Amino acid sequence: MGYVLDRRQWLKTSALAVAGLMAGPDFLACRRKSSILEQNSSADDFIMLHNNESPFGISPNARESITRSIHLSNRYPHGYYSDLIDLIAERENTPPDHIILGAGSTDVMVTLIHLAKTEGEILVGDPTYFDFIFYAKRSECSLNKVRLNDKFEHDLEAMEKLVSSQTNLIYICNPNNPTGSITPKDKLQLFCEHASKKALVVVHEAYHEYVEDEAYSSMIDLVKQRKNVIITRTFSKIFGLAGLRIGYGIAHPEIIKKLNKLSRNFAPVAWLSLKAAVASYRDQAFIQSVIEKNKQVKAFLYEELDKLGLCCIPSHTNFVLFKVDQDASELTKKLEAQKILVRPFGLNNKQWIRVSCGTKQELQTFISSLAELV
Repeated sequence: MGYVLDRRQWLKTSALAVAGLMAGPDFLACRRKSSILEQNSSADDFIMLHNNESPFGISPNARESITRSIHLSNRYPHGYYSDLIDLIAERENTPPDHIILGAGSTDVMVTLIHLAKTEGEILVGDPTYFDFIFYAKRSECSLNKVRLNDKFEHDLEAMEKLVSSQTNLIYICNPNNPTGSITPKDKLQLFCEHASKKALVVVHEAYHEYVEDEAYSSMIDLVKQRKNVIITRTFSKIFGLAGLRIGYGIAHPEIIKKLNKLSRNFAPVAWLSLKAAVASYRDQAFIQSVIEKNKQVKAFLYEELDKLGLCCIPSHTNFVLFKVDQDASELTKKLEAQKILVRPFGLNNKQWIRVSCGTKQELQTFISSLAELV
């Protein structure tokens, strides 16, 4: 399938691709408001391809669990945290005291940012997950950004050189958002082993379940080795629970205790979210079906973008980033007028669009509209 560009083909196709992605101004996409959405009380008529949500709904088991439990919504969920924590601990082969829950993985990361902001700086790749950058800046943290390398991996060699006594936190998003690229496991593990001796390393694995490339691996084994590393994950993506706000972190107990001390809510995860997450986590057949559907629609998206002459970065997630030869924000507004939402990126004088993998019908509509505009 020639339209799926590997890294070498991508670089050959677009010699300036790397320069276009590297360190640039703040993401135009961050906290973007939609005037059309604000004028409509319902978003049901929109094709939502801007937030990397799963278009395939939630597990039938989760839906049933929510229905059965909704009458208990008047109760605090205190004791029921252990159900999900124990389940994750069993799956990941870690003790329960290694796990913390939050209202999405972002909730855990924001607590980490507050933990780190007292002194020093945060070391991050560039570009990377814009919500992490957004909350770090809101907390007035000092950010040290390191450009991705020419393979769209985190430049770990350059990052390691910048780790100093001033570094309080190191953030690695793998697979990375917005590029969809991965940083190979061997390089990342070695970096984490070295860097974690000087600072806490956060490895954000929101898209972990989508990756099938053997070059990738979770860094959870480092947690088991009691390294100064925390893994953050979410139920928002492959499990389809973005609206129920639930995620988790995995680290050794000393880190978990520090995070719990900074907790701003004695019960950040709602009762129904817990029940849905437990049911979803157990439903392996549903998870596999989402993986297969995502592969199919992503292959379709690659092919159609190729027909339009638009180069995209090979993605290991449920979204694709591709380059356009016009103002991405203006193009996004034109698509928005047709009730199609995507994310524009303006990076170092290059223009990019990130589109989530919706259903095939949604992507057909998107491609049809895009073809008229490009």
